[in-house]
Parts: sequence; structure tokens; C-alpha cells
Amino acid sequence: MRRWASRADIDASDIPNLLPNIWIIEIERHADPTERRLRVRLAGTQVERIYGRALSGLYLEEMDWGVYSSHIFHSLHRMANDGVGHFLDASAMIQPRLSRRVRRLGLPLSDDQTCVSHLVLLAYYEFNASAPEHFHELWLDDGPDAP
Repeated sequence: MRRWASRADIDASDIPNLLPNIWIIEIERHADPTERRLRVRLAGTQVERIYGRALSGLYLEEMDWGVYSSHIFHSLHRMANDGVGHFLDASAMIQPRLSRRVRRLGLPLSDDQTCVSHLVLLAYYEFNASAPEHFHELWLDDGPDAP
């Protein structure tokens, strides 16, 4: 039994209505784990519209999401390290620096079943100027009390 799905398991024709909101993030691993980088391989049309630019090829470490950036990066790296799914509901500052509510489901993928090679993210954004800043997350392996 496989622990993770692979990129080859994702058939775009099965999920046409989700594609505009999909990110596929490649995990670039180096000898030193602190040098690991997260590179956008694919960003759906809705994602790029929200960000106001093409994202493919960019490194997530070069992006800024406002006050919760460090929390968001921690969750992405934990998905990459531990191979667990994650749900996030947070406020983020996105181009053009407007506060948006982001709800994102992240799942790890593995091309060889030895480590996570990619993350697939399904993200929905809503402009909400009056919403308070917030950050809530749920780890899919161990419930709402996960670190």
C-alpha cells in the first residue's frame, strides 16, 4: 500500500472545476535540509489572477503573505517533512496588498514513495476587508491540537 499519491495519479480531466484553484509545489531537496526550497511548478488561473502575476517557477520563500507568512511557511515545510495533509484558514496579504481570507487544503505527493516530492494545494480566496486577522490550521494526521 502506498503512503502518498504521485503527480501521475492526478488526472486534470477528473477535476476540471478545481484546476483554476490548484497549486503544485515542487520540493527541491539539497544535502543540507535547511537549504530545501519550495518552487511553484503550476498555479491555476484563479490563483494567478489573485496574485496579479504568473507564479510558475517562483520560489515560495520569495513571497510575502503578511503577518502570518512564517506560520504559512512552517505548515508548508511540515507537509514536506512529515508527509501529512493540512487544512488552513487564514488571513493573508496578497497583491495588491489586500487582505484576503485563504482556505487551503494541502496534500503531499511522492514520485518514489521514499519522501514527499511535491505538494498539491487547493486554495480558495475571498476579499474581506472587514474580517479580523486570523490563522487556524488542522493537521490531517492528528487533529486540531497538532503543533
